[in-house]
Amino acid sequence: MTLIPNDLDDDKIRVISAHEPEEPKRNKRFLRVYLPLAAAILVLTALVVYFMLPEDEGYEGESKITVSEVVQTQTPVEQEEFAPALKSFVEVVDTVVNNRGLLILTPENARPSLVVGQVPNDSSIVLLAQAADVRSDNGKIAGSFVLNGELLSKGEAKAGFCSIIDGELVIGVADATPMFEQSLTKGGYFFRQYPLVVGGQIVENKPKGRAIRKALAEFEGKICVIISKKALTFHDFSQTLVDAGVRNAIYLVGGSSYGEYKNFEGESFTIGKSWNNDIANVNYIVWR
Repeated sequence: MTLIPNDLDDDKIRVISAHEPEEPKRNKRFLRVYLPLAAAILVLTALVVYFMLPEDEGYEGESKITVSEVVQTQTPVEQEEFAPALKSFVEVVDTVVNNRGLLILTPENARPSLVVGQVPNDSSIVLLAQAADVRSDNGKIAGSFVLNGELLSKGEAKAGFCSIIDGELVIGVADATPMFEQSLTKGGYFFRQYPLVVGGQIVENKPKGRAIRKALAEFEGKICVIISKKALTFHDFSQTLVDAGVRNAIYLVGGSSYGEYKNFEGESFTIGKSWNNDIANVNYIVWR
């Protein structure tokens, strides 16, 4: 007899057990009974999951919007041209602070700029006030002055400044400021005046005497023109501005200098008197 189970000589006989045929029967039973049952369970599970899951609602925090709805909810840029223009006017507040009367003129929906020469005959102007001083000795504008990117005067006679660049008006106090160079390169406006209030604190000035005072001021987050109702010293005017809540302010030409404004109803008012036509460098800050 050989030791290798599968190696048989021609004269030997392998005896096969009578139980070996049972294995194929069990495989046939599994295919006939259990496999269809497992398939039925999978189908039933899929149906349950399908009907129990909620309808898709998109990403978290995002609603489902079709393409047509997106187009309808977006406003085309060209449609903004048909929107009615905002009305330009001056909000007028007549108030008293520490027994000192103030007229507060705040332009609304208006764009600032500077002009030089005679008072412009322009019905679109809602607020106008003289800006930089004109020297009495040579008739030139005192301090640096830029008109639409063109340098008309150069100097630092006063530390206060006003710049208007891309329609944004900024007031401040500095002997040298990058706003000056930016007004030249960006076609803006710039002038210098006495500083009155910086960061809610008084700035003292050398000129003495009393006069009707005017200021370009930052008040309640907006730029406005403030005029005293009676003659005040620089110190008293600055103190009144601080008491009123002004954050920053520079001086505008005071006394009987000319100014005008229009209220919400379109009524026009004038202040002071206009300069003679022979004074070429009289200049104004205007809002249209």
